[in-house]
Amino acid sequence: NEYKSYLRNMAAEDKKSAQEIYDIICDKEKLKDYRDANVVQAVLTLDTQKFHMDLPHDEIIAWVAEKQKEIVSKIPQKFHEYFRWEHIGSTSIRGMPGTKHPDAVMLFKSFPPPKEVVSALLDTGFSYMGHGPMNINDLWFILIIQEKGLLYNHVFKIHVTLETCPTALVLLETRDRCRNNPADLEDYKQAKISAAVKLNQGDVMGYKMAKMSSKLLQELQAKYKVENENAFFKSK
Repeated sequence: NEYKSYLRNMAAEDKKSAQEIYDIICDKEKLKDYRDANVVQAVLTLDTQKFHMDLPHDEIIAWVAEKQKEIVSKIPQKFHEYFRWEHIGSTSIRGMPGTKHPDAVMLFKSFPPPKEVVSALLDTGFSYMGHGPMNINDLWFILIIQEKGLLYNHVFKIHVTLETCPTALVLLETRDRCRNNPADLEDYKQAKISAAVKLNQGDVMGYKMAKMSSKLLQELQAKYKVENENAFFKSK
C-alpha cells in the first residue's frame, strides 16, 4: 500500500541528503515550492488514522522522550543551546482523546536551523515533507514509525521552527491551557469527539476542519493570526 511504497522510497538511492534539504531550506524560493508528495500521500493513506477515547498517554509520552534523546544525541553538543524541544498535541495532554500520532516541536532562536539538526533527523529515519501552510519557517519532518508495538505505522511529526512562529505558539498554548484549565480541556475534548465521526469515516481533512468548532482553537488562532493546516494537503 501507500506507506510501504513511501518506505521503499525512503531507501532509494536518490533520497535527498541533508545537504540537499538544507540547501532547499536556505533558499526561500525553493523552500516555498517544495513538498514531498510521496510523504504527503503516505500520511493521508495510513490505516492507523483512528480515534481513541482513551489514549495511552503515559506510554506515548515516554516513547516521545526516548525519541527526543535519540535525536538530540545525534546533534553536536555545541548546537544544543540553539533550540528547545516540546512534546505537543493530544498525546501530550492527559485526558485528551485523539489519534496515537505524536507531535513535537523544536523551537529555534534563529532560522535556518543548523544543517546538523537536519542530519540528525534524517539519521533517525525522518523525511522532510515541506513547510507548514501558514508559515514558511515551519518545517515538517515526518517519521512513519516502524517499531513493532503501540505506535507501529503511526506518524511522528516534528515541527522545526522559530520560537516566535505563530503556529508553534498556538500549539504550545493549546497544550498548556488544556493541561491547566479544565474548561479548556473539556471544550477541545468535546470538539474532537464530535469531529471523530469524520475520522472514523476515513475523512482526515474533515476531521481536522471539524475540530475547529473548539472555542479555544478559534480564540488562539485569532490571537496569533494563523489558520489550520488543511491547505497543506490540498493540491496546488
